[in-house]
Amino acid sequence: MIKIILAFTLFLITHTAFAVDPTRNWQTIETDHFYIHFVEGGQTLANKAAGIAENAHNKLSPVIDWTPLDKTHLVISDETDQPNGLAIPFPYNRSVLFVAPPDTTNSLEDYDNWLDTLITHEYTHILHIDKNTGAASRLRNIFGRHILLFPNLHQPGWLIEGLATYHETDEEQGTGRGQSSIYKMMMRMEVAKGIKPVSQVNIRLRSWPTGTTPYLYGVHFYQFIEQRYGKQAIKILIENYSNNILPFRINTNTKQILNKDITELWDEFESWLKQKYQPQIKQIEQQRVIKGEAITQNGYFTRDVQSLNKNQTYYLRQGAFKYQALMAIDSKGVHKEITEIHGGARMDVHKEKGVLLAQPEYCDEYNRYYDLYIIKHGGNKLKRITECGRYRSASWSADGSQIIAVHTDKGISQLHVLGEDGKKQSVVWQGKDNEVVAQPDWSADGLHIVAAVFRSGTGWNIELFNITTKKWKKITNDLFIDAQPEFNEAGDSFVFSSDRNGVYDIYRYELKQKKLIQLTRVKGGAFHPSQANRRSPLYYTGYSANGTDIVKLDEVNNLNNEAIKNSAVKQKVKKIYSKAKVSKIESYSPWSSLAPRWWFPYFFIDKNQTELGFSSSGNDALGIHNYFMQLAYDTENQYSVGNINYSYSNRLQLGTGRSTDIFLDTNGNFSRARKDDEAYAVLMFPYTHEKYRWNFLLGAFTSKTSDARLATLETPAADFKDNILGAAITFDNPRYYIRSISPNDGRAVNLVAESNDIIDSDYTGETYTLDWREYLPLGGEHVLALRFAEGYGTKQPKPFALGGEENNFAALDVILNTVGGDPLFGRRDYGLRGYDEGLPQLRGRRMQLASIEWRFPLGLVEHSYMTPPVGLAQYSGSLFADSGATWQAGSSPDKYYTGIGAELHADVSLFYGLNIRMRLGVAKGLDNIIGDSRAYFSLGASF
Repeated sequence: MIKIILAFTLFLITHTAFAVDPTRNWQTIETDHFYIHFVEGGQTLANKAAGIAENAHNKLSPVIDWTPLDKTHLVISDETDQPNGLAIPFPYNRSVLFVAPPDTTNSLEDYDNWLDTLITHEYTHILHIDKNTGAASRLRNIFGRHILLFPNLHQPGWLIEGLATYHETDEEQGTGRGQSSIYKMMMRMEVAKGIKPVSQVNIRLRSWPTGTTPYLYGVHFYQFIEQRYGKQAIKILIENYSNNILPFRINTNTKQILNKDITELWDEFESWLKQKYQPQIKQIEQQRVIKGEAITQNGYFTRDVQSLNKNQTYYLRQGAFKYQALMAIDSKGVHKEITEIHGGARMDVHKEKGVLLAQPEYCDEYNRYYDLYIIKHGGNKLKRITECGRYRSASWSADGSQIIAVHTDKGISQLHVLGEDGKKQSVVWQGKDNEVVAQPDWSADGLHIVAAVFRSGTGWNIELFNITTKKWKKITNDLFIDAQPEFNEAGDSFVFSSDRNGVYDIYRYELKQKKLIQLTRVKGGAFHPSQANRRSPLYYTGYSANGTDIVKLDEVNNLNNEAIKNSAVKQKVKKIYSKAKVSKIESYSPWSSLAPRWWFPYFFIDKNQTELGFSSSGNDALGIHNYFMQLAYDTENQYSVGNINYSYSNRLQLGTGRSTDIFLDTNGNFSRARKDDEAYAVLMFPYTHEKYRWNFLLGAFTSKTSDARLATLETPAADFKDNILGAAITFDNPRYYIRSISPNDGRAVNLVAESNDIIDSDYTGETYTLDWREYLPLGGEHVLALRFAEGYGTKQPKPFALGGEENNFAALDVILNTVGGDPLFGRRDYGLRGYDEGLPQLRGRRMQLASIEWRFPLGLVEHSYMTPPVGLAQYSGSLFADSGATWQAGSSPDKYYTGIGAELHADVSLFYGLNIRMRLGVAKGLDNIIGDSRAYFSLGASF
C-alpha cells in the first residue's frame, strides 16, 4: 500500500497533464532568480513577467525568510482562456502561469495587475513549499529533492493555499481575495449557516463551497493569526515546521509556537469569524432585506439568467447531481432542459435569433479556448459558429444581424463585430496592456455597447462604447467592482451588479437622468441581473450558503437614488515594477532541466531475492519530457532488475524493465528463478473534445522469460518469447458530477487488435478484444453500470483468463503503460467475482464477460483527522452480478459461470489531499464445482 501511494504521488507530480503545447516554438530568458519560458512572439509579456517576478521575490523572500538554491522556472502559457496558475516544487521549482485575465465576478476579479496577483500567489507556494531547515535540509543534501523532504508540502490544503492567498492580498492596494467582497460574502454566509469544523476543511469537499474551501478558510485563518498573534507568528510557524522530517505534525507545530493545537485554535478562529461577520449580517437585516424568491434549488454554480419576456427566460444550470445545461422557463414557470453545455459557459438571448453561447472547447489537443454557439428558440441543437475564436463573451445586436464579441489573446482584449454566421467583420477596438472588457451588451438603437471595463488604477467600472466614434465613456468611475450590465429593451437604462455598499447588489442606471438606483439589499450577493423593462420582474443570480441559484423579484422598488459623480476619485495605489535585468533570448532547451534532482534507496529482500538499488524521476521545465526509473541489483540471483519509463507529452511512451519470478518445489523449497525482460513503445494520436476523447494507439511489446538461477538437479526450462504488435482505438465520455459516487453517464470503449506473427514469438496468431463500459443515470447519485467484454484469438495466442477481482485504479497509467487504469495491450486477465484466479475452466482462446452493477450512495461524511492524515469523504455501495466464460473453439461456450455479491466503497482522503477509492466486497460464485465464497479488499472501482 505504501509503495502504491508513493508511486501515485510521484505520478501526479510528474504527469504530462502539466505539459504545454510541444508544437510551439518555445524560447527562454533568464533573470537573477528565474528562468522564463514563453512562446515566440511573447517577449513583451515575458519581460513584464520578469519584472513582476523579481519584485515578488524581493517582497516575499524576506517575509518567508527563504531563497531557493536554484532559479525558479516560470512558464508563460496562453493555451486557455480561463485564468489560473499552478506551482510545482518537484523535482525543481516550477510555475505555469495562464495569462488570460479574469473577466467576471468569480473571486479572482479583485486585482490591479493580473500577472502580479498570479505570480505573487504562485511564488508564495514556491518559497513556502521549498523552504527546509535543520534535519530536513541535511537529508535533502543527501537525497536531493525527494517528495518526503518538503515539510511544508505535507500540510492540509487550507494551510498551503491560505498562505498564498494571504500574501496575494494587499489591503492598501485593494487587491487579492483576502479583502474581496466575494470572499467576504462567502464567509458571511458560512457564518450564517455555521462554520465548518477543521476535520471537514482538511479534505477536498464535495459540499459547498467545494474547491474554494481551502482558499476561503485558509486566508481567513492567517488573517486571524495576524490579528490575534501578530504577523511574526505566521513567520515563526512556517520556520518551525520547515525542519520537520516527520510529516503531518500540524498540532505539534502550533502547540510549540502558540501553545494551542489546531482544534483549540479553530474554536478561537470560529469566534473571531463570528465577531467579524455577524455585525454585518445584523446590519443588513435591520435595514430590511430586499430580495426575490429563489426559483431554482440547484445551488453550486447555477447562474446567468436572462429574461426577455414571460415566454423567453433562460439560465445556466450547474448543480451537484446533473450535467450543466441551458434551461428555459415557460410562462407557467415550468423549467425545461434545452441542451447540455460546457462548464464556464456564458450566454446572451435574442428574441428571434435564439441563444448565443460562449463556452470553452478544445481548439486542438493542447489549447482550450472559448467559441460561440447558437441555439434557436424551440430547438435543442447547438450550432458552432466560430473555431478557436477566443470569444469569452458576446452579445447580439438589436436586429440579430451582428454580434459584438470580446476577443482575448496574450492578455489583450479586442472588440470584434461578427456576422450572425460568426465570421469576423471588423475590429472596432483594441485595448492596451492591463485593460479588460467583459460582459458586453448591445443597445436597442445599435449605437452603443455597455460593458464592464477594467483599467489599472480604477479597477472595474461600467462604460459605454460608441460604435460610431469608437470611444469609451465612463458611467461609473470608482474603486467598486461593477459587473454584468444589461440594457432594458428600450435601451434607456441598464441593470448591473456592484459591491458599492460592501455587498454585491443589483442597481439600475438611468441614462438620461444619470441616476443610480439600488434595487436589492441581500445578505449574500446578487449577480447577473436581467429585467426586460421597468414593469417586468427582476431576475438575478443569488448567492446563499449552498452556492448560487436563480432568483425572481416580482415587485421592483427603488431603494435609493443618487447621482453618479464622475469627478476625480481615489485611485488604487499604483505599484511600481522595476524592470528586471534579462538575458538575451535563447531557444528553449529541455536538457538543462532534465537531470534527476532526487534519488532514494530501494530494496527488496526475502530468502530468494536481495534487490538493492535506487529510484528517481525527472521532467523538463515545460513538462513535455517525463521519465521514471527504479534500478537495482539482485545480489542473490546476480543480475540487474528494475525499470525505466519515458513519455513525450501525450504522444509517445517508451519503457524497459526486468523482474524476477521465483518458483518453489512441492516442499516449498527454491526451484528456479526466471528473469522477465520487457520493453514497449506506444505511439498515441489523441483527439480531445470538451465532452469526449478519442485515442488511436500503435504499440510494440517484447518480453523474454529465461532461467536465471536453478536449484541443484533442477532441469533447465526453455526460454519463452512474447512479442506483440498492436493497434487500438479508445473512446470515453463518462461524466462525473460534483457529488458523483461513480461515472454517472456515458461510456468507455476499448477496441484492440494484436498480432504475435509479425515479430518472432512463441505465441502465434491474432487477438481481438472489445471492452465496453456503459453508465446509465438512475437519478441523483444512483447509477446502473454495465460492462461487456469479448476476446477472440486465432492460432495459439496467450490465453484469456477469468477470475478474481480486478479494479480500475489508474494511478500508474504512464509508468505501467495503461490507458484508463487497465493494461491496454497484452491484456488477457479479467476479473470474475466469486471465482478464484488460475482455474483451468476459466482459461481459453476466446472469452466473454458481462457485468451489471447498481451503485447507490450511502452517505457524505467529509470528516478527517489531523494526525494521522486520513479522512472519509463519502461512502457508497453496489450490488452486482458477473457472468463469463472462456473456450477454445466454436462460436459460443458450453457453460457460463455467474457470480453475485455486494461491495462497500469508501472514498478515502490520505495526506489531506490524495483521494483514493477503497473497496470491500463479498462475492458468491454460483457454480457448484468451482464457485467460491470470497471476501476481498481492493483499490479503485470494479470498472
